[in-house]
Amino acid sequence: MPLLDATDWNDIQITDATNEKRFSQLGIVEGVKDATAGQDYIPPSAIAEMNRASSLRKVQIPVLKDQQVQVVQTPGFNYIPSNLPESDKYAFNTYDVFTGFRHYPAQYDNNQIDANWAKDQVMKNVAFAAGNTIESILATVFETRKTQLLDFTTQVSQGDGAYAFDAPSDTLRVNKAAQNETMFAALEQLMSANKLGGAYRLANSPGGLFTQKVAQAKYGAGNEKNLAALGFLGVDRTYESHNISAGSDVFNGWFFRDGSIGLVENFPFDFRNGTDINGKKWSISDVEIPGARMRANIYTNNAATEATALVGAGTDSNLIMTHFSEMAIWFRFYVIYRYNSDLATRANDIVKLKGLTT
Repeated sequence: MPLLDATDWNDIQITDATNEKRFSQLGIVEGVKDATAGQDYIPPSAIAEMNRASSLRKVQIPVLKDQQVQVVQTPGFNYIPSNLPESDKYAFNTYDVFTGFRHYPAQYDNNQIDANWAKDQVMKNVAFAAGNTIESILATVFETRKTQLLDFTTQVSQGDGAYAFDAPSDTLRVNKAAQNETMFAALEQLMSANKLGGAYRLANSPGGLFTQKVAQAKYGAGNEKNLAALGFLGVDRTYESHNISAGSDVFNGWFFRDGSIGLVENFPFDFRNGTDINGKKWSISDVEIPGARMRANIYTNNAATEATALVGAGTDSNLIMTHFSEMAIWFRFYVIYRYNSDLATRANDIVKLKGLTT
């Protein structure tokens, strides 16, 4: 049986559809990963540095702060405003999510479970467990970066209170009557009115958008309703996560603009350089790991061992002098976001949503 290697993740992509296990939906990871392509504030050179920077070095992103421009109505040399810009810089935190597994091929020689099948199942179990941890990190960033103010709710609600921003919880509350096929158009109009227009995505608790999805499915391309005018978010822009609890509400979640949040991987030195010493190998996965939606730093080790303790009853001669393969999977990444000089006074393009039952 081949030893463990980073390319094992290539194979699991092919056989993934045959796995009958039930896994959590990881809509936060999916949505944030898809939104990453919309970032336009980090130059490619800085992204390249973030991919390789060590923990001792931060990659600073320069920015011009919002400028209060002076305009006068009296022309002349003595009245030319200076209007000097003010610059700033900011950097992002790195996060580490680390896991792995050990595989003893000889253990399966007299076993009804196929060794390769068992390895694939463990790999996917491990990958989705890492994805759940990444989701918890992203949820914390969402909470930190969510807007603390939102104007024009009265106008978008047409005065009936359908959309109300609750300042104590920094949450946009959507009443039951407004949770229909026009909700997405109203949300995008609300963000545009706050000078934060663009393409948005919605990550929410499971089943929360059932009404809207049914309403969308009722109308095809040749019917009496113009779906474009209704502002439906496409299926590629709505996500469900089992890590978002609806509680006693219809749904909870986050409404976020492309580029408002994203993921950038980091690959330490030996992994980038493919170090290979005495059966130990450092590498980077060729593909995104399922569930995590990122490439991972992969370390594999293959060694001889005595492994009879793996069997509780009796001594398996296959395990007296055998070998094992182990794999460490290390996701090291930045969570990126747009600069906002003061979240307390400037609306942000991440909105916490709550769908009410009344």
